[in-house]
Amino acid sequence: MARDDRRVEYPIAPATTALVSVDLQVGFGRDSWEPVPLAEAAVRNFIRAAQAWREVGGTVIHVHTFYTLERGPTGRMTDFASDVANALAKDAPATTFYDGVVQESDILVSKTCFGAVISSDLLAQLQSRKLDTAVVGGLTTPICVQTTVDGLSMSGIKVVLLEDACASQAIGRFSAEQAHQAAVERMGYVFAQIETTAGFIANAKAMTCSQGGRN
Repeated sequence: MARDDRRVEYPIAPATTALVSVDLQVGFGRDSWEPVPLAEAAVRNFIRAAQAWREVGGTVIHVHTFYTLERGPTGRMTDFASDVANALAKDAPATTFYDGVVQESDILVSKTCFGAVISSDLLAQLQSRKLDTAVVGGLTTPICVQTTVDGLSMSGIKVVLLEDACASQAIGRFSAEQAHQAAVERMGYVFAQIETTAGFIANAKAMTCSQGGRN
């Protein structure tokens, strides 16, 4: 494949960009339903990014997963995780957001399978607000984050991945860290700009200074 190897850099501004979390729920954690050893560090980074984004008037959206009797898992996910409907049932402990993730002004979007674009109104939420860019973090990197990033990018949304606001479980012979890094590299190959939380926050603070200088 002929590929442009220049680093992709999308413009990020509160008027056009949403900060999007995927499944920052306690069911994904060190000793949780799905073991994710570095989940808490990823959550802390996302909380920092979200606070900075709210301060400049940016939109924060949280995509999460829960099921009811009327609204169960979609796709083939139960072939591989047969207990998911019970583990992530509405009001089950595993569906609770990590402390500090959600604030009153944030938008909540629920999904029913791994990818948010195919199983929620995330795309409609972005389009209705004329947001053409999504900065994404969440759990887990190679599953729900990756499928959501793929769907957003292929739907025409510009995607920025906060690589240190994501974390993975171990997959097969790959450690959690290896699975995370492989997913980040794959998304950066043709789906998303890769950024750090520190870089994103620095960009947000620069906007604040610029806005202050114009007043």
